Amino acid sequence: MQLLVSASKLPCIVYESAEEFADKFRPDGPGCLVVDLFLQGRNGFSLLREYSDPQFLIPAIAISGSLDARHGLRAIQEGAVVFLSKDCKERELERAIATCLQLANDAVNVVDQQRPLKAGLDQLSDSEKVVLDYLIQGMPNRAIANAVGVSERTLERRRASLLAKLNARSAAEAAHMVGLYQREEGVLRPRWPVPAALLAGFLSDDDGHPPLR
Repeated sequence: MQLLVSASKLPCIVYESAEEFADKFRPDGPGCLVVDLFLQGRNGFSLLREYSDPQFLIPAIAISGSLDARHGLRAIQEGAVVFLSKDCKERELERAIATCLQLANDAVNVVDQQRPLKAGLDQLSDSEKVVLDYLIQGMPNRAIANAVGVSERTLERRRASLLAKLNARSAAEAAHMVGLYQREEGVLRPRWPVPAALLAGFLSDDDGHPPLR
């Protein structure tokens, strides 16, 4: 696979284990992760679970010695974009890598836009997060102050502080920003979209492989 990728004039780094990858990998731009599901030591499923977040910009191709549908479904659930067998055809691997690189490049701007908001959310104190939750619900200041058991003046200070950290001009703007963030990333961890049509093409009977259902 390293030779195939290199033949396509793409830079390629090989890691001997999931542990080595976790120790040495430093996200520095869009890329593609090709991971064997059944590595010795830490397995590929674990690696997918940790690095499938779009913030790393490395959508993953999971590979296995056989196209067992159970393994494929689990790989997709853990965040893989494509599931291939180790003996896949050259064009299958090329198409899968091209798709992952396109996803990664398309995600650059989105991830860049979300980083300041995520950084602001990470800076919020526990009390400010409580106030933000109430603001998102549209509660007025007096009701929020009563709910959290503080004076309106104290609430105003917390509100001003959280708005400054989020770089929002109003409670409505903060609620809108956070609402978009939650809808785009989901309540659960964010994940890459799985191109169903592409999967069907890779895992079709035409290629001699059983379809993943």
